[in-house]
Amino acid sequence: MSTERPTEPGGTTLHAALSSPMRLELVGLFTEPGPLSISDMAERLGRPATSLYHHVRVLEEAGVLRRAGTRPKGKRFETLYEVARTFLELGLDPHDEITARQAGQTMSAALRMAERDFLAALERDDICTEGERRNLTGLRAHMRLSPKALARLNELLNKIENLQQELVMESRDPGPDDQFVSLTFAIAPLRGRRVGDDTSGTTHEGDPS
Repeated sequence: MSTERPTEPGGTTLHAALSSPMRLELVGLFTEPGPLSISDMAERLGRPATSLYHHVRVLEEAGVLRRAGTRPKGKRFETLYEVARTFLELGLDPHDEITARQAGQTMSAALRMAERDFLAALERDDICTEGERRNLTGLRAHMRLSPKALARLNELLNKIENLQQELVMESRDPGPDDQFVSLTFAIAPLRGRRVGDDTSGTTHEGDPS
């Protein structure tokens, strides 16, 4: 995350727009080519369309969704939407109480969505857990890192971020073997761990594990 607060065309920050689990859910619906109407979104979420208009408007103001035409529905036309920003980097200033709180809400919602994605994937018959076609894996580790090791880890994470951005920005027709996948990772300093503690893996007082 960068330390600059993003500026959006409608005046709604990305933090504010994506601090809502519902709005993250809406963005997550766009996993296939083609736009969606609010009625499409409501059907996929099992919610009334009237409960989504506000959330869609906020996402549109923040530049996350944009209008992509209309289509007839009964005697009227309904607006279609598409994702305008396929890679979202949220500015984070830990000394800004508002953005820090919203960033926490956004990441909390993202991690809950990752959990649901992972559990749903376990029910599929096309998962692969090893090799170059691996599409399902999970990792959580506690590490004591020197400044040099932390710099190395961040270098690798930056490469992953850059590759992710390149892939989502890639303009080409979908291939028959393409897969939609989700990728979520987080790095955070742990409380309750002190230099000199044992490395046995024992949970220490104050450790959130």
